Amino acid sequence: MILNPELFALKLLEWAKSSDRVMPWKSEKDAYKIWLSEIILQQTRVEQGLPYYLHFISTYPDVHTLATASEAEVLKSWEGLGYYSRARNLHQTAKVISQQFNGVFPSSYTGLLQLKGIGPYTAAAIASFAYEEPKPVMDGNVLRFVSRILGMEIPVDTKEGKDTVYQYISDAIKYTLPSAYNQAMMDFGATVCKPVSPLCNNCPFSQYCIAFKQGKESIIPIKVKKTIKKELIFHYYVFNVEGQWTILQRRNKNDIWKGLYQFPAIEVEEKHHKQAAQKMHQLVNEIFPGNENFKPFFIKEIKQVLTHRIVIGQFYQIDINFPSPFKINKEYNLVERSKIRNFALPKIITEYLKLTNF
Repeated sequence: MILNPELFALKLLEWAKSSDRVMPWKSEKDAYKIWLSEIILQQTRVEQGLPYYLHFISTYPDVHTLATASEAEVLKSWEGLGYYSRARNLHQTAKVISQQFNGVFPSSYTGLLQLKGIGPYTAAAIASFAYEEPKPVMDGNVLRFVSRILGMEIPVDTKEGKDTVYQYISDAIKYTLPSAYNQAMMDFGATVCKPVSPLCNNCPFSQYCIAFKQGKESIIPIKVKKTIKKELIFHYYVFNVEGQWTILQRRNKNDIWKGLYQFPAIEVEEKHHKQAAQKMHQLVNEIFPGNENFKPFFIKEIKQVLTHRIVIGQFYQIDINFPSPFKINKEYNLVERSKIRNFALPKIITEYLKLTNF
């Protein structure tokens, strides 16, 4: 028999009273701080996101401060969190709220959805935590938790599966304080009803959970879509210019690293593609027109696994002296080696700096 939504909500809040998951944004009513925490925690573990949240609150204490910061400053503050479109959307939305809404966030779920970078989950979180609007949050944790309670045989990554879960949690939230309910949903899915090795023996829902009673907690939730990770392979060229300078370029391609700085790079389809050597000569000539005196040598390979792709970086060093007369293409930046960390860099570049003591 399926646990009715009202009892589900009441038992969830009863469990929440004993939960000791302390986080600085819990019980927060300031829409700005709630928004920051939710954007930072998208695709990010709490342990990783916490110091970034504290940094943003300290550096940009209100939406006006964030709005008046430069994009370069915001991207540097975001460095290491990945999915940099979140940072760019954060900055753009801060400007809109500061300039068009006088620093006040929309007070409804519908109004929040109109803002760039705010989807249904984030809008529901802000609307419920700041304004007590009864909009339930639904993410992977919630889909997993509720699909197990209901013993769902419908895949949770289909419209039917998502609609089934959303209807159930929408019915349940009506019986509670929305902010308390949504916080409890987040905490329970993250700490008890975990993806692997859920704490079923200490779960207050074990007597009601169909997946547990049928021994299917390791099978449910069911998914039909499998993410195929695309490999992105880059040959990065680390220029050592007279032992004091290096070369950086700002990435303008409309992808997850847009606006970040990197070593000059060539993207190839295979790790040892013949095109790379040909393109490398073109690249050096592009940076230092007319210069042919260089010998690249391999330094290190670094792999970064993202949600939907695998980035492989092949790093090569090129020792080079200033050509005479000195001339550098304006698209590239001659940077003192000691100042490279002042730039916002992709994680794969910061990892290289760390591993090589650059």
